[in-house]
Amino acid sequence: MYSLLPGGNKKFWIVAIHTAMWTIYISFLFIANKLSDPSLKIGHAVLFMLPFCFVFYISIFWLNRYKKMGTFLSVLSFIGTFIVLGLLAYTYMYKALPSANIQLYSSSEIREFLKYAVLGYIQYYSYALLYFVVNGLFKRERALRDLQEEKYKRELENARLKQQELKAQKDKLQIEYAFLRAQVNPHFLHNTLNTLYSQAQEYSETLASNISKLSNMMRYCFDNMIQEMDLVPIEKEIKNLRRLIEINEIRYEGTEIVDFQVEGEIDNQMLPPLSLITIVENAFKYGDLTNPAHPLVIRLYLEPKNIYFTCRNKMRPINMSDTSHSVGITNLMRRLDVICKDRHTFTSLSENGFYTTELTINI
Repeated sequence: MYSLLPGGNKKFWIVAIHTAMWTIYISFLFIANKLSDPSLKIGHAVLFMLPFCFVFYISIFWLNRYKKMGTFLSVLSFIGTFIVLGLLAYTYMYKALPSANIQLYSSSEIREFLKYAVLGYIQYYSYALLYFVVNGLFKRERALRDLQEEKYKRELENARLKQQELKAQKDKLQIEYAFLRAQVNPHFLHNTLNTLYSQAQEYSETLASNISKLSNMMRYCFDNMIQEMDLVPIEKEIKNLRRLIEINEIRYEGTEIVDFQVEGEIDNQMLPPLSLITIVENAFKYGDLTNPAHPLVIRLYLEPKNIYFTCRNKMRPINMSDTSHSVGITNLMRRLDVICKDRHTFTSLSENGFYTTELTINI
């Protein structure tokens, strides 16, 4: 019951409650006995109850220690307490009070005293036992409640930390993705401008047309970066991919160096921007397209919510200058992990002088 007391000085509240309960109990006994003995005084009732109050609190004292004492010492303390309190009560009732001209018992027979002493000791020991059990139940209930509250607090704290962790991961992915998107476009611009630079040195009638194609491609790239679109219609990606192919074919003077075919339904298909272009641009950069017998083979198969793309080219010897800027495919894989996590596969294979890249996306 102590656990239910209000905050502050709990000892004060304990003393106040016990005093109030004893006052009520003694008043009840006094009123009940006053009806049969009109001469009974309230002071006599208080003096009569003092030994039983001692029995109650001493019993509580021993009950709190029985668990540590063991059975033998507990029984010994029960009997020993009765003997000691019996002697004190006898001295109190028949020696101390009569010397103060207070007579609580009319009979002085030891047998009569022992009867009331045994019954009173058992009665108030039982009260103490009941109090001990009830108070223990309240303490256990309070301990369980505190344990539950602590559990809830830990769960809330864990949930809060988990939420912060998820938010931090989300922020990290957004920052990383924004960086990757910004990094793809300058990389692509660098490679495309190198192609046009070679053409501009010799001056061609088709230069204006190719610059227009480049302008459209750059608009497509920058629009995706500014609008931060995670997915674009595949029709736009294919259209931009054809521009890339046309610009690169300039270097081969009209030779058919690319075999590009699309099969399936284009409508309502979406994919991350620049996914296909990055793979094909990488093939143009590292592939050997000088032999018409081995063109760059590009296949795009479209099914509802499923995209399969493959690109195969003959390999040429790689220079150190090429590897130093090989970041396009790495960035593409990281972007796909951010946008299509667990919904895409990316594989590449070098075999018999050919390099094959396969990309599957499930949107």
